[in-house]
Amino acid sequence: MTGLIFMPEKNAKTLRWEKSGQFTLEAQQGEEQGDLFICEIVNWLVKDDIASMEFPLFSLAKQKDTKTREYRRGNKTVRIIPSSVGAATVFDKDLLLYIGSQIVEARNKGLMPSRSAKISSIDFLLGTERGDGAGSYERIINMLRRLRGTTIETNIPTGEKKVTQTDGFSMIDTYTVLSGKKGSRKIVDKKTGKSEEVETEKVFSFTVKISEWLYNGLMNFEVLTLDRGYFKLSSPIERRLYEIARKHCGDQPIWKINIDLLAEKIGTSRERFKVRQDIRQAIQADALPQYRVALDPSAAPDDVVFYTRNTAKLSMELIRTNCARWFQTLERYDNVEKWRKQKVLPASVLPANADV
Repeated sequence: MTGLIFMPEKNAKTLRWEKSGQFTLEAQQGEEQGDLFICEIVNWLVKDDIASMEFPLFSLAKQKDTKTREYRRGNKTVRIIPSSVGAATVFDKDLLLYIGSQIVEARNKGLMPSRSAKISSIDFLLGTERGDGAGSYERIINMLRRLRGTTIETNIPTGEKKVTQTDGFSMIDTYTVLSGKKGSRKIVDKKTGKSEEVETEKVFSFTVKISEWLYNGLMNFEVLTLDRGYFKLSSPIERRLYEIARKHCGDQPIWKINIDLLAEKIGTSRERFKVRQDIRQAIQADALPQYRVALDPSAAPDDVVFYTRNTAKLSMELIRTNCARWFQTLERYDNVEKWRKQKVLPASVLPANADV
């Protein structure tokens, strides 16, 4: 399968993300698209585009995040530039997952959906486990603003003269919201203590035109299937951990990664000891679908271990690789206290399938 296109211009050089972890320039071919795609497929699998699973394009913050973030892979750079309303978050990504899943399902049925999709608010909210409370409808517009306002900028050297091409795009190109007055509610000013009656609106439906970068990836089936339990994860860190596990661990029984590299993939700049605390919280919560997380303090720095919830599959792998004793030393969900009392085993018994 081909890579994901990072630039929507027709008949121009475009930036493509390859599975090998590299960017390449190539000419993009225009494709015929339908008119308005109605997101009304009832039974759909959750599909996530591979590029955004690899790069932390979405903010982990639950409050407004206006900080520019930059990630490098060799001499290629991806920069995420928020607008004044804040960066698009991992929770805002739910909309792209919803639209993308519907588009892939339509493609599987032999249809040619367009980049412009019409979404029923109630279908989106219930389909992504958000509930249908008044606050959920109000948050839709802010979500659209962040997705439209966040710029993803890519730099790639091109040609013998080492000229750098800089391309930028947003997750969605345009949006249109159909809403109506629902009633009113009181808002209390925390500083003055005064209350004010404000009108509230209910979003009935909205139309979104997704970026051609995302559209091309979906149409080329550059996606992986997520467990629907992903939508129930309330921690931004846990959502990224699951995406990383799904992409890199996949169907493997076990997979490990250096904690510093993992922090980069998660998209956090927190100090290592704080990242370690985040990982330990995820271990104890044990909330990830399909996978569990463990910590290996014998490595320098720590390794984070992802392993399948399929006990039989895991046991067979540990026996095959002679790593059962090592596995018992890990900080896991079922022995958070016990592991600290165990002696660290030598590196010779550790599994060698670390992904760097």
